[in-house]
Amino acid sequence: MMQPLQLARSQWLDVITDALGGFGGAFPWDPVCRQLGTQLDAPVTGKFQWDAHGHGSVMAYPFPDWFDLRDVAGRAATVHPLARYYSAHSTTEPLSTAQVSFSGADERTYEAELRACQIENHVWIPVERGSAGVLVVGVCRPVEPFDERSSELAGLAQGVIVALHHHWQVLDDWVAGHPVATGAYAAADEARLTPRQVVVLSLVAQGLTSQAISWRLHISPRTVERHLQNIYTRLGVSDRISAVRLATLAGVVAASSGDGPGG
Repeated sequence: MMQPLQLARSQWLDVITDALGGFGGAFPWDPVCRQLGTQLDAPVTGKFQWDAHGHGSVMAYPFPDWFDLRDVAGRAATVHPLARYYSAHSTTEPLSTAQVSFSGADERTYEAELRACQIENHVWIPVERGSAGVLVVGVCRPVEPFDERSSELAGLAQGVIVALHHHWQVLDDWVAGHPVATGAYAAADEARLTPRQVVVLSLVAQGLTSQAISWRLHISPRTVERHLQNIYTRLGVSDRISAVRLATLAGVVAASSGDGPGG
């Protein structure tokens, strides 16, 4: 049975807290997809990405063992109605197969194959659209179509997943251009600093202002200040200079990061 929105919000908050609290590196698709599957009462949940040429990749959490998901999903980019719809339209709205149904001989043949695998009803949630193609998170289940409450839960989930995905992209881009000193993540974990807090602290150490950091990380200056206040609390300090000094001594921030924190 699908869960009420209030409970779903609470569960997503737990997922966000866990995801942002460590230094795992890879995007947390497993807990994200498992949470989505639980909320939408779907036995198969995963991510599917395809490009303009119809080449796709799929992963499920957990991976089903009663049919060959990679074979079935490998053809979805050209014969699944939701894939065709998202490829032809710019919408980012979560949609189900009750809204964009199977039509045409090839799609109906594919639907019959999905029904045989007990996954004929789908909800897809767009996460990213760009030159590389389309990335969606999808849930699949047999028999019972997804309804209006499913759409509400999918919309709630989309806000969380898209925000987390953007966070990981920004973090990955920053780390790629700023090699982290050996042991820095372990030191940060010991100090109970999150990856985003390490990035903010490193930029402070380079002398960037809150406004400059907000531009660099695509967040608001208020969010930067909130990160800084949390950093001060976790390090037991009250200002930027002390935070940078302590983080440098702990090995979280490299000593050569910059000339010192700005205003």
